[in-house]
Amino acid sequence: MTSRRYALPLAAALLAVLALSPAVAQDSSSQSGSSQTSNSNPIQLRTEIYIVSQVTNKDGSTGEKLTKADSARPGQIVEYRLFAKNVGSTTLPPGVVVISTPVPKGMQYVPNSATPSSDKLLTEFSADGGTTFSKPPVLLTSGGTKKVAEPTSYTNVRWTVLTSLEPGQEVPFFYRVKVLNQSQ
Repeated sequence: MTSRRYALPLAAALLAVLALSPAVAQDSSSQSGSSQTSNSNPIQLRTEIYIVSQVTNKDGSTGEKLTKADSARPGQIVEYRLFAKNVGSTTLPPGVVVISTPVPKGMQYVPNSATPSSDKLLTEFSADGGTTFSKPPVLLTSGGTKKVAEPTSYTNVRWTVLTSLEPGQEVPFFYRVKVLNQSQ
């Protein structure tokens, strides 16, 4: 029996969701009709996708090499870089910009790889498909029993920008996943 190799299309695997507070969302969706202009959402998302490889430098030390990619094979580590830019004409207040993305199907979150929480950013995770989020440790409730979810079982990553986002300002968000074999 031969093993099948496959390449997973990376861009199709990523879906980022932008949420704004009700006041901003209401302002941005106040246009009538089903089509919205580019001015209806003040946040523009941009994505870069890389394969992460371990390399040995000339001096014998090890490091990482990032190679832009649009597909990956099982076992490879993929780094997603999302960039949220305020393309509007007004400053967005703290806590208004929320970026949420699922861990793509066929992939597993790499522990400690997401842009960490700081005084400027809150990073949270979900292990229940995005229903609930929290900072680690993430708790799962099953049959009235709570247990700590392993980071490799996280299903979603969410970032909340805790500072004002000025017009033209861009904020980066990174996380890594491991491409699983089809049988995993």
